[in-house]
Amino acid sequence: MMNLASPPQAGRPEQILLDVRDLRVAYGKAEVVHGVSFDVRAGEFVVMLGRNGAGKSTILHAISGLVPKRGGTVHFAGQDLSRVAPRETVLAGIVQVLEGHRIFQTLTVEDNLLIGTYARAPRGDRTKLDRIYAMFPEMAERRHQLASRLSGGQQQILAVAQGVIGDPQLLILDEPSGGLAPLVIDRILEVAAQLCAAGLAILLVEQLVEKALRHANFVYLIETGRVAAADSAQAMRDGDLVRRVYLGGGKHDS
Repeated sequence: MMNLASPPQAGRPEQILLDVRDLRVAYGKAEVVHGVSFDVRAGEFVVMLGRNGAGKSTILHAISGLVPKRGGTVHFAGQDLSRVAPRETVLAGIVQVLEGHRIFQTLTVEDNLLIGTYARAPRGDRTKLDRIYAMFPEMAERRHQLASRLSGGQQQILAVAQGVIGDPQLLILDEPSGGLAPLVIDRILEVAAQLCAAGLAILLVEQLVEKALRHANFVYLIETGRVAAADSAQAMRDGDLVRRVYLGGGKHDS
């Protein structure tokens, strides 16, 4: 298994879209992300795996500007996003769907979707709705329903749709499977794979390892705030590192 000091390039797209170098994040005096470096290529489906508390979500939040960085750089599509606010990150083309389907419960499905267009159109852009409804027909059927009346799975799908409607170049999904039924999880991951096939880059943090590996092109393993390994998803599936280190050696059936 190769490590990040000499990252494997074979089979990966040439164009680097997101380039993170020596990222460090601290909460108070305690550093929790220790010099993480990785990249996501244009049109690539990248999965970040690791145990709970490994620092995965903190890495994502730092990229999106939701938590301050102690050090390091974040470049995206040629822009330096190392010290910008979350809104500038969205305008640059990065949208993060936060863990726990954080939507506006007191608004309708359609109003939630329109909020996803606000970064570029302060009054909302209704012209994007038809494409999103075609992609997410379950949202079209419930467009006038309050988000609070959706099931947990429907709310997560709405959160993903709200991210997609903003036309990002990179969609970051943080633990989209949390507490959801297997069929809903499969639906979300299949949508992500379809978006990737259409040219959208995906960066996914997920606990359901085998499900995530079915769709990924490339994988980073995070351990105690560091990149422990990086390789193609196929190599990760064929090898025993993921099962041995992250699944305790047992068969993982999700």
